[in-house]
Amino acid sequence: MEKEITIENQVEEIAIIAQFIEELGISLHLPSGITMSLNLAIEEAISNIIHHGYPQNQKGEIILKTSVAPGLLIAQIIDDGISFDPTKSENEASGDALSLEQQLTQGLGLFLIRRTMDKVEYHSTDSQNELILTKKIDMDFKPEATLKTNLCKIEEVIILTVEGRLDTANTNEFNALIQPLLSIQNPNIIINCEGLLYISSSGLRSLITLQKSVKQHSGQLVLEAMRPEIRKIFDMTGCSSLFIIR
Repeated sequence: MEKEITIENQVEEIAIIAQFIEELGISLHLPSGITMSLNLAIEEAISNIIHHGYPQNQKGEIILKTSVAPGLLIAQIIDDGISFDPTKSENEASGDALSLEQQLTQGLGLFLIRRTMDKVEYHSTDSQNELILTKKIDMDFKPEATLKTNLCKIEEVIILTVEGRLDTANTNEFNALIQPLLSIQNPNIIINCEGLLYISSSGLRSLITLQKSVKQHSGQLVLEAMRPEIRKIFDMTGCSSLFIIR
């Protein structure tokens, strides 16, 4: 089975890709964890192309092709932007090791691609770039494409409930929501993650920004009721050590 979709190099188009992958997962009866891994890697790759592959205001097209081989799901991402090989990080080329702080602020997206996919390949010509992501699969996932939040205060505790997707397309909305929290003195904040179905590097960075602010203002931030698949992303990126998770 082969499927293909073409989008413009605009951040808003990533939501179309997310829906495409979720529908693919449903059609293949993939476990939710596999669909999430595929969605996460493809979002990070395409987001990187959109933000860094084209000069400002230059229009371009990004093609996503998916195919299934025995035990494998293959995603090809093709663009005509600036060549960049995500299989080689800047620190690998220089021989320097990135600190956790540098990984979280600089190379987190590429790190997630390499950790969630079983194989990452890159090819380029004078006219186009091709990134091939391969995931091992064994042949019901209910998609949730939106972000829902609720912010309330009970006595001295601020409770922020996050449901759905905290991804590239939704982080501006989320950042606007948490902006007033960044200036509160001695904040006591609980984030209810029970309904959080998906988080990308953009979402992680937003939470890290909030956590830094809370510490600077002598407060406490707690993440509660996190799903195992979300906790796995925190663990493999090293973000678990930055938060109180219970």
